[in-house]
Amino acid sequence: MLNRRVLTSVFVALAIAITTQSFAQHRDTGATPAAGAKAGATQGTFTTSDAIPWKPQGEAGEGVDPKHPGLMMFVVWGNPNTGASEIVQKFPAGMDSGWHWHTAAYEGVVVQGKFTHTFKGAAPETGEPGSMWSQPAGQVHDDKCEEGGDCIVVVYFHGKLDFIPVDMKAQ
Repeated sequence: MLNRRVLTSVFVALAIAITTQSFAQHRDTGATPAAGAKAGATQGTFTTSDAIPWKPQGEAGEGVDPKHPGLMMFVVWGNPNTGASEIVQKFPAGMDSGWHWHTAAYEGVVVQGKFTHTFKGAAPETGEPGSMWSQPAGQVHDDKCEEGGDCIVVVYFHGKLDFIPVDMKAQ
């Protein structure tokens, strides 16, 4: 049990260190997010959590998704429309994504709230900040932000971000 706690603490600290470095927006220089983390950057930047430029998440990160109103995202680095990326997602309390899968594998870390991730055929697993999961490409799953407060998760996608809904009733 102690080894798992130590490993979890190290992983969360590493995720926070990488993400914090990448939340790059210095208010006085006009630098864009993640500019300070790019190769050759000469000026680091910093964005406080209240200044994250959230955008509505739709299909492949563009536009508003009518099936998931209120789901917001911020791209830390990469381009989720074309390849690997790290994004921060903000789920409204009570929002359930529904059963779905992605063509790319990804890892996630809960930063805020009570977040439930359910793999098809397994019991739901709910975690608070510091909890993490690994999602293989093509595996059906469901995500939910539990009632009581919004959820924020940091997610690293190994390829293009997509969302393929699954009708579990037809299965």
